[in-house]
Amino acid sequence: MKRLFYLSALFMATVLAGCGEDNAPAPEPSTPTLRLDEETEGTSPHVLLPGEQYVLDFHAENAESITAGGLPEGWTVTTDEEKGCMNITAPAEGDGESDATLRITATGTGGQSATADVNFHYVASFDDPEGTFVLNEGNMTTENGSLIYITPQGYVVDNAYRRVNGTYLGNVTQDMYFHDGKIYIISQNGDINPTGSSFENDGMLVVADARTLKKIKAYSKEDLAGLDWPTHIAVPDEQHVYIRDNKGVWRLNMDDTSLAFVEGSDGAPKSRFAVVNGKVYTYYNTSYKIPGLYEINETGGTKLSLTKFNGITGIAASSDNELWIMSALTFGERYIGKYNPDDKVLKTNVISEEANEAYNCTFAAHGNIIYYASGTSIYRVHFNPENTDKGPQDEMLVDLSNLDDNARELYNGLGVHPVTGHVYVNTIKGVGNFFTTNSIWEFDFDANPDTPVHRFDNYTRFPAGAFFNDK
Repeated sequence: MKRLFYLSALFMATVLAGCGEDNAPAPEPSTPTLRLDEETEGTSPHVLLPGEQYVLDFHAENAESITAGGLPEGWTVTTDEEKGCMNITAPAEGDGESDATLRITATGTGGQSATADVNFHYVASFDDPEGTFVLNEGNMTTENGSLIYITPQGYVVDNAYRRVNGTYLGNVTQDMYFHDGKIYIISQNGDINPTGSSFENDGMLVVADARTLKKIKAYSKEDLAGLDWPTHIAVPDEQHVYIRDNKGVWRLNMDDTSLAFVEGSDGAPKSRFAVVNGKVYTYYNTSYKIPGLYEINETGGTKLSLTKFNGITGIAASSDNELWIMSALTFGERYIGKYNPDDKVLKTNVISEEANEAYNCTFAAHGNIIYYASGTSIYRVHFNPENTDKGPQDEMLVDLSNLDDNARELYNGLGVHPVTGHVYVNTIKGVGNFFTTNSIWEFDFDANPDTPVHRFDNYTRFPAGAFFNDK
């Protein structure tokens, strides 16, 4: 009996010991995995403006926690682990540009972790003197205008005006002008397109802050009912805002929106103004091919004849307060001229090709260097007013159609940056269904004529040109 009791006690002790301890091996901690959605991984960095939010989807497995860190002060991140997403919000205000990196960490049960980085570029203001704007007309019957901003580092802010204001520019935006910390943007149709359809936008003329792009004033087509398809604008000062339309040139009173026609400006061409010493210039070509300049000041306008030329295809202000003038074919020669409006002296150099006239692609100047386009080829002239050589003074730099089969037409754009000297060219595959295949080209022709510094594909919607805030 004692032996039986002893065996029973030993058995019970063994059973109780087994209940108190788990002799099975503990499971190995699972290694966490973390991956981001394809859009996040495929685009870097993500460009954000003040107060903008980026929604990031992620996929984590075997993770006990998800944390986010590394962003500078002012950025906020909220995480929904159940839905697998993060909301990243840029600071509400700032200045200039900066980079930020978000580090996402998935931590597993044993302390192991998996990480992923997401890069952001924060654009808090738009007045960097090395920045570039490209204005888009939009499709005339279906779209509003839009504004692209290209940072000095080469990042693109698409639809910049809409992203800042939550509203659109007018239909067929044509021109913009910088003055005293403001941007003036004129559109052909405003909030009513040529077929009479109403558009939801900020109208025919928008005035925005040049640093923030925030809207200051907006004028509807009804506000400016006296204008007939306006295309270009110049603002020598707040009290003298000049707008070109199908009739000629008008002076706009910004306080009461009244319009006064500038007598003698009838038939002013669809071309950008040039502003020199507070005076506004456009040009004219008579039926007898005797061209001239039209000088507008506070008291009215004056015609200045240029009998040496047989026609003018474009003008621009020079950096030393004179006027560049591109001539049409004149007695078998083509010229780029420099005109002093004070002493009325015109000096010229001969060029070899006829500059494009359509779509404002004629030419652009940087110092005494002139770039002009003929077809899809870009030429350069080192203008020398003392040169008496009668032969062409230019050189061909590049034919864009040789770099890209889709660069079949230049559209509203030959611009040269006043600070960097880089040349900007807008090309499209064609009109109709082809305009959405396009490129913005940026060249440093001193460094390499065949390879652009940057090329931005398929951002434009009938570009109105490149514009630079060098004020």
